[in-house]
Amino acid sequence: MSRESGTHAGLSYRDVDLGSSVDRELLTRWYNDPTSKHLYSRFADAEAYSRQVQAQNWPASAEASSAGLRRQLLVLVEGVAIGEASYEIDSDKLLSTAPQTAWLALVIGEERLRGCGLGARIAAHLEALAAKAGARHCEVGVFAYNSRALSFFVGLGYEEFLRRPDRAWWDGRMWSEVRLLKPLPAQGGSVDTAQ
Repeated sequence: MSRESGTHAGLSYRDVDLGSSVDRELLTRWYNDPTSKHLYSRFADAEAYSRQVQAQNWPASAEASSAGLRRQLLVLVEGVAIGEASYEIDSDKLLSTAPQTAWLALVIGEERLRGCGLGARIAAHLEALAAKAGARHCEVGVFAYNSRALSFFVGLGYEEFLRRPDRAWWDGRMWSEVRLLKPLPAQGGSVDTAQ
């Protein structure tokens, strides 16, 4: 299994191993957490929200990323997995027409570590990895009810470029999805990683 560590004050990363039952169980627990699953998964209605992700539903392996166009990482604090972070360059998830754009996704699965500043460090790491792999922009999608995430990404320099109405069900109604975009600086420095 390939590993990537980018240690900084106890924060490190490693590639998700979808062949590992431990990694699949972690992802399953985080994606089923009723306190947060609506923040990063889109549901069409209450019935869809009530369904549980099953560990066996995760693919046995990640899509090929030999060109560096996709990375799926576990985020670790003091060696313990606390979340997932990923990027995909020129993914079909993108709505921006900007070339060489990376779709970023971030899940802090452990509730006790949300809102303590890790998100900004993780996002910066993802942006640096994506830039090193050739991305010139980053795009994120946030549901309109998640004002905390909207403020977070705006604070990191992302700008809203599109709002799609009635895209996600939460709390008895449909909400808009907000797309935000950020240009990346030219990659000249190094990413805080060791292979």
